[in-house]
Amino acid sequence: MAKINQFFGCSSIDEIQLRFDELSKVYKDQDEILQILKTEYSTLMNVLGESKPFEIVKEKTSLSEKIKELQEKVKQEGLRLEIVGQWLWLSGATFAVKDVLKALDFRYSPDKKSWYWRSDENRSSNEKPIPLEMIREKYGTNVVAL
Repeated sequence: MAKINQFFGCSSIDEIQLRFDELSKVYKDQDEILQILKTEYSTLMNVLGESKPFEIVKEKTSLSEKIKELQEKVKQEGLRLEIVGQWLWLSGATFAVKDVLKALDFRYSPDKKSWYWRSDENRSSNEKPIPLEMIREKYGTNVVAL
């Protein structure tokens, strides 16, 4: 195995553990590679345990800040903005403002026919799409005026 940092991009203990679990499944029948991974994993865990993990400094945006930013930039009739859990969902006549939404880091969900925004730490681990109605039932919804 060529020397490749299999944990490149991991900046926290949780990310390293997740990556190690993934790699262990991939290389489950290759003892030599698994031993190298275990050594790299142990070294990284020791280093991160002794010091704070390196994290890319990125401004975290709150829901209220994102709503305010959206209200300042989007003046469009026929839009519905709602808070569902820790996510913002925007539906309605969004085609005219799609470029603004992209610039504001909103993403389009084709199966829900709506745009959404969420912070990175609120990313969903679901692999299959869940209908928006079920998400609303689970987390509740608050409609926000634009």
